[in-house]
Amino acid sequence: MIATLTLKQLAANKMRLVATAFAIILGVAFLSGTLILTDTIKGTFDAVLTKADEGTDAYVRAASPLELGFGQSGGPLDASLLNAVRRVDGVDQASIEVSGYAQILDRSGKAVGTAQTGVLGRNWVTVPELNPFTVVSGRPPRSTTWPWWPLTRFWPLPSTKPIEIAIDKRSARLAKLEVGDRTTVLSAGKPRQATIVGITRFGDVDTPGGLSVVLFDDITAQAILNRPGQIDAIAVTAKHGVTPDVLVARIAPIVGANNEVISGATLTAEHQHDIGKDISQFGIFLTMFALIALFVGAFIISNTFSIIVSQRTKEMALLRAVGASGRQVRLAILAEALVTGLVASVIGLVTGVGVAKGLRALLSGLGVDIPLDTLQITSATIAGSILVGVVITVASAVLPARRASRIAPIAALREIAQDRSAVSTGRIIVGSVSTLMAATIMLVGSRASDTKIVGLGAFALLVAVSVLGPVLARPVAATLGSPLGWLRGTPGAIARQNAMRNPKRTARTASSLMIGVALVSFLAIFAASIKASGAGAFRDDFQGNVIIDSGAIDSSSGLTPNIANNLKTLSGVRTVTEQRIAAVETGGDPGFLNAFDSSTVATMFDLGHIDGNLAELGADGIAVRSEKGPGAVKLGDTRSVTFQTGTATLKVRAIYDHAPDAIGSRFVDLTAFEANLSERIDSRIYVDATDVTVVEHATTGYPTAKVLTTEEFITQQHGKLDTILALMYTLLGLAVLIALLGIANTMALSIHERKREIGLLRAVGMSRSQVRSSVRLESAIIAVFGTTLGLTIGTFLAWAMVHAMTTGGSARFVVPTGAMFTVATIATVSGVAAALLPARRAARIDVLTAITA
Repeated sequence: MIATLTLKQLAANKMRLVATAFAIILGVAFLSGTLILTDTIKGTFDAVLTKADEGTDAYVRAASPLELGFGQSGGPLDASLLNAVRRVDGVDQASIEVSGYAQILDRSGKAVGTAQTGVLGRNWVTVPELNPFTVVSGRPPRSTTWPWWPLTRFWPLPSTKPIEIAIDKRSARLAKLEVGDRTTVLSAGKPRQATIVGITRFGDVDTPGGLSVVLFDDITAQAILNRPGQIDAIAVTAKHGVTPDVLVARIAPIVGANNEVISGATLTAEHQHDIGKDISQFGIFLTMFALIALFVGAFIISNTFSIIVSQRTKEMALLRAVGASGRQVRLAILAEALVTGLVASVIGLVTGVGVAKGLRALLSGLGVDIPLDTLQITSATIAGSILVGVVITVASAVLPARRASRIAPIAALREIAQDRSAVSTGRIIVGSVSTLMAATIMLVGSRASDTKIVGLGAFALLVAVSVLGPVLARPVAATLGSPLGWLRGTPGAIARQNAMRNPKRTARTASSLMIGVALVSFLAIFAASIKASGAGAFRDDFQGNVIIDSGAIDSSSGLTPNIANNLKTLSGVRTVTEQRIAAVETGGDPGFLNAFDSSTVATMFDLGHIDGNLAELGADGIAVRSEKGPGAVKLGDTRSVTFQTGTATLKVRAIYDHAPDAIGSRFVDLTAFEANLSERIDSRIYVDATDVTVVEHATTGYPTAKVLTTEEFITQQHGKLDTILALMYTLLGLAVLIALLGIANTMALSIHERKREIGLLRAVGMSRSQVRSSVRLESAIIAVFGTTLGLTIGTFLAWAMVHAMTTGGSARFVVPTGAMFTVATIATVSGVAAALLPARRAARIDVLTAITA
């Protein structure tokens, strides 16, 4: 009976659940699209990396105490180790690998690639089995040095002849460069003129992960990448009959205690793990927005089934009267939800293929090259996407189904069921207490500077306010609707009464919009506050007037130290402080460590009171921010810092009590980096000069060096944040769209429920335009209600998060009134627009048919 009833109800009311299904379709499409894309990227790169490393039987590199990223090495090896490896029994061929920062310029002199998309310089491996790159046009690069030059190991490039390079196909396409063209190569040394002799691909892709790659011959690579006599690794192939494990065991004794040998299979697994970790982080980011959309959709589903149950009260009461049990009625509703969720999830899964292609196009636009192979749709993605859609749909229908099962047979004699949720004592108590508890959690997280606790409290607050919503709906709708009776007459009064009549329905519809508006307003306020806090703090702390920025986020790219060294010799330049950055572990905690010129950093930045002497930091010292309480840091204490090359014990030689964001809670002198890292690259250079033009002239020929005044630097940082925000606003737009669909669905279903009422109003003289107005105004009340709740929660969340993320009194809470007004206006207008079609349908209801219904 249940199955028959379910199928007949779905067949008879196909359009009733369309908006509900559409909400699930959108959410599941975004979720499945994300999973399909991440599976495709990971699968593609797994295949590419497997093919790229398949010829490597053994791999020699420096051991590192840190977990390094893709393509990183623990430190340099002596180039002489290559000959020792070649002499090992079972070695067929061996080749060195050298990598570092290198970047080319296009025809207009603009740098190709960015610090964000990645740039890489490395040697061309002459052993085909060990080289992941293949030439698709031209030839590999060759050395242009004098072969008889006796100091090749220490000074390998005495010639002024342009060097030869090969570049990846994607960079060649973007820069419009071809074989035979001349370009400039930027590196940690001086810019060099180069001739492009080859265009390459990495396996089956134009470039690995969007990197801009410059390839040199072995000798040139060591010189350009500041590695004379040094290499990063040695790749080895085995002779026939020698297994990789045997080869590894034979090579291991001769590489030294600080180095390691791994098999090619282990190397491939590491590369796949590194790439997979980056892909999973990207996937988690996108999945979060898909789940937000589905969370919003859950309110719509619950609301839709609640309205359906209300509309079918007589029908269900009659079923009870003829012998159907409450359990059978409940199962009938859940069966409808199951079928709806299943169908919508399948459609969403299919639609997700298009979403994945759209996201892939977006990534290609951002510089991440993904092969145009067939998208990979795994069984886990299919099962997971459908399961999530079905579970959310059925779970959202549980409470409406439970209410349906409690309908008494006598209800068949009633015209309507009265909604008393607004005066429910249990709802008032539970909603109020949970709202207070959630707000308290957010306050505790804010005071403890714990953003996770704040986020947990925010989620709890959204749920709590949703529970309390029906209690708030009636008085808020009455207040918001009061002016409408005076301004719009009868349509306004009817709209107000309709919004008040069913507070639970009004609250649920508003709650879906509340979530989207809360997140959007949170982002707007949080971004404005972070901008104000950061800008104000930087203006107060920075004592110079010029910043040379490379855009680098780690030590893989940046500015040649030649720029800073040149600036220090110029008249008109008072102070210069370089900044370098590296990933480290301090006391076992991963993070980043800054290095500065300790003789000038205190002149360039306000560090407050300083105990000790910054000038004495040297290669084994560290400066730290002062602490309070037991165990506070003291001069002479030691800090264990783990670099990618090893662990160093640094002595605390200076303590400062004010830590600007650019400085951080600890830093070392440049010589400490030079003692523990092979890179010699500046990420930024801070300058105090009499004239900015002096600095601009000194950076001529270095297009990656962006010379900025203090205000220009602040504007640039704000621009980077705005780019991220634009992406997040776009993704949150899906949740807002689903919320607006919920408003449209609610209005359409409520019109069906009030069909007879509308017919009677038309019969006593209400015009079609007045009917349309009443529906639109009711939608406006709901939209304003949801928007108001969203703005309130979003503002509180932003306040808590700002104070949790900023310390030392630097928090500046800023509410961008213009942005908030825009959010409120768009949400309200969109809410009204969502009711246009339902309003039009209401106005077209036939009077006689409606009265006799």
